[in-house]
Amino acid sequence: MTDHATDELAPEELVPGEYRMDLGGAIIAVHCEPAEFAIGLGNWFSRPSSHAAPHIRLDLELVPHADVPQLPNSLITTKSLHDDGSFDIADGLITGHFDPATARGSIKAKGTLIRGPLMRILEQIFYQAFWSARRAAGLNAFLIHSSAVIADGRGFLFVGPSEAGKSTVASLSSNYHVLGDEMNLVRDTGDGLVLVGTLFNGLFKDKQPGEAPLAGVFLLKQAPHHALTKAPLLEAVTSLAAEMVPPVGLDEIATRETLPQMMGLAETLATKSELKFLEFLPDDGFWNVIAAEFGLAL
Repeated sequence: MTDHATDELAPEELVPGEYRMDLGGAIIAVHCEPAEFAIGLGNWFSRPSSHAAPHIRLDLELVPHADVPQLPNSLITTKSLHDDGSFDIADGLITGHFDPATARGSIKAKGTLIRGPLMRILEQIFYQAFWSARRAAGLNAFLIHSSAVIADGRGFLFVGPSEAGKSTVASLSSNYHVLGDEMNLVRDTGDGLVLVGTLFNGLFKDKQPGEAPLAGVFLLKQAPHHALTKAPLLEAVTSLAAEMVPPVGLDEIATRETLPQMMGLAETLATKSELKFLEFLPDDGFWNVIAAEFGLAL
């Protein structure tokens, strides 16, 4: 499978109303209606549009509405497919279709989703777009809920459920290169894993783009001390799988195969990286134990 396939693609000029996302080499072109929303996406993500040629193209229309829609926790579990290949999420909150043969699709989203933090819900449709673009790009990569930091030229991934401390880790790592506090990407080159920042989570403004060889993965545990301890493989894989973004593209829904696929991605991460439990207090002293373990020059 080709790694970072976009290196082979020539730059391509943007058109008015277009915003392009580069997700670890999978390029998604979003044509916005109204056109001004392309600027809004750039402002939300705090990232300029990519100029790389896209792997998939999406028409995104913001739809006015009079109802007060129910807002789901997940755009995966509330998604259904129709016989004509179109999809519906959360009873019409988001509708659309995607044709992998042409790498083109359209999405209609109710306008309430661009109101402040509700953009976090709209972000989830781009997680699905990532999987479609990843396949079109021939890219071996996945998204995982996490904080990510580059220190001494090496990437470190901090993983845990909500309230485990991902944002705390990011805020306490300002002396280093913080890739993000919520959603990051891991690319498998065949020779090793590379940690890549993403533009997701527009609420966190201190993230910086970048990538580095993945050196360590830490399962977060809040504790009265700082310590790194061994993570048993089965427990680690189960914990990591729970934080994987389901490998469901725009033209797909979750099936009985989805969870085993997430477990497979988690096993790849667990077996191809240095994996530890990180017990930590809410202060930056945890970097001292990481530095001692990994020989960092901080």
